[in-house]
Parts: sequence; C-alpha cells; structure tokens
Amino acid sequence: MTETPPTEHGESNGRDDAGAGSPVGAAAQAKEQGFPWQLGLAEVAWVILGALLIVSALGSSSTSGGADQASVDKIQGTLGDSAVATNTTAHPTLMLLLGLVVLLMALLLLIGQGWARLVLGVLGVLAVILFAVGGRWEAIIAFAVLVVGSVPLLAPSVHRYLTSS
Repeated sequence: MTETPPTEHGESNGRDDAGAGSPVGAAAQAKEQGFPWQLGLAEVAWVILGALLIVSALGSSSTSGGADQASVDKIQGTLGDSAVATNTTAHPTLMLLLGLVVLLMALLLLIGQGWARLVLGVLGVLAVILFAVGGRWEAIIAFAVLVVGSVPLLAPSVHRYLTSS
C-alpha cells in the first residue's frame, strides 16, 4: 500500500487568520474592493428626493401656480364648493425639514453609517405620503426615487461595505 505524506499543520496555507470565509475577512475584502455602485445609485436617488422636497417647499416648482380664480369660480358654481380643493394640505415647513433631514441622512449613509438606510426608507415613505395628500404630481417622482433609493441598498456588496466601516 502506498503511504500518504504526513500533513504539516504548522505551515501557513497562504491565508491569514481573517480568511475570506470569516466575517472579518469579508468586511476587509469589501473595503479593498471600493465603493459599491449600488450605494452610489442609492445616494443619487436620496439626494434627488431631498432636493425635490426642498424645491417643493420653497415654491419654486411649476405646481405652485394653480388654476386661475375664474376657472375655480366656474367649477364651484356648477359642481359645488367641495368640487375644487384648495391647496391647504401643503405643509412647506414640514417639506423643508423633511428634505433637509433626507439630505443629512444621505450624507451619513455616504460616510458609511449603515443605520441611515433604515431612516431614509421611513423618510421616503413620509415624503410620498406628504406629496400624495397634497395631490401633487411630485408623489410619482418621490415614489420612483424611493424605490430606486431603497432596492440597491439590499445588495450584499452594499451590506458588506457598510458593515466594514
């Protein structure tokens, strides 16, 4: 019978103690690989949402004009006072504060604070609700940005990157 050579337990196999299979090794590899593109895409989406909230709060958007008074009076005369809603549900101070907090959380996420992605998800839902309650078309953009900002954060490379910070 042939003998197998004895194994040498004392020699290194080329890996250090924090190998690729360990969580510490995976975190170190994530830092070495650099900034994940999914995190960059999510960052851009959250900045767009923050800017959209701030611009809407400051009244610089095209929706602040509204209908002229003659049209409103004609519709109210035909269908009643409740047929035309005035823009009383717009909360510019709340939108401005929400936009600033979204930008702050996006900055924290950019510097590696992984917990900020949970806060950004909640703030994104609040922004969509705020726009929808006001009957603003920006609700569609806010919802799309919410999806684009949240889904890429689920990627394993983003999770490894944020946990290695």
